Amino acid sequence: MILAFREGHAVVQLMSDTERMSLLMGDGTVPSGTAVEVPIMDDLAVFTGDFVLDADRAWDLMHDFIQTRTVSRPGEWCEL
Repeated sequence: MILAFREGHAVVQLMSDTERMSLLMGDGTVPSGTAVEVPIMDDLAVFTGDFVLDADRAWDLMHDFIQTRTVSRPGEWCEL
């Protein structure tokens, strides 16, 4: 699981294996048509509000993942 965040917004990515990556669906913090930039590696990546969460909620999800090693429900993820 990868957490990218900037200025109160976050994007959560899940790498199931070397060939599969999914994005967690957004929580409505940002409208779907609005673009948000978050740092991925050394660059800023642009995501629509469809995949943007409140940073505090994203941190809570990451904490839960570390504690339980389980991710959110499958319907909440969009496979790329």
